[in-house]
This record gives sequence, C-alpha cells and structure tokens, in this order.
Amino acid sequence: TRGGVVDGVAIHSVRLPGLVAHQEVIFGGTGETLRIRHDTSDRASFMPGVLLAVREVMNLKSLVVGLEGLFGFESEGPHSAADAG
Repeated sequence: TRGGVVDGVAIHSVRLPGLVAHQEVIFGGTGETLRIRHDTSDRASFMPGVLLAVREVMNLKSLVVGLEGLFGFESEGPHSAADAG
C-alpha cells in the first residue's frame, strides 16, 4: 500500500490479488461516507474500448487521451485533445 496528499486531499493506493483494476472514491463528512466503487476482475471488460480505439485511430486528426473523444464526449480536463494541439 502507499498513499499521499495531493492539494490537501488524502489519497491511498492498495494492490489486491485477483483484481485487474479497482477504483473507489470515498467522500466523508461528520458521521457519514459516500462510496463510489468499480471493480474489474477480467481484462475482457476492457475489450470494447480497445476495439473502438483500434477502429477509430485512422480517423483521428490529433492526439486523443482517453476514450471520451471517441464517444463524442467533450473533455475539458488536463488531458483533453484541445490541450495537445
């Protein structure tokens, strides 16, 4: 396990056997928590995104980071295609 603090937010990383990927976001206040969790136990779950990227790569005019651009979602984060160009 490892952890740290980024911009005042505590982040903790755990490696677990049997899970390909596990993401969990925990929001907490006095006397309450809200958890959003996603577990992946088989790499086959990534195949639809891989196949989409393989099919679309020849149609791209600029760098795309993530699948949002291939789905037609606008990304305004630090990894958007607009930042790359």
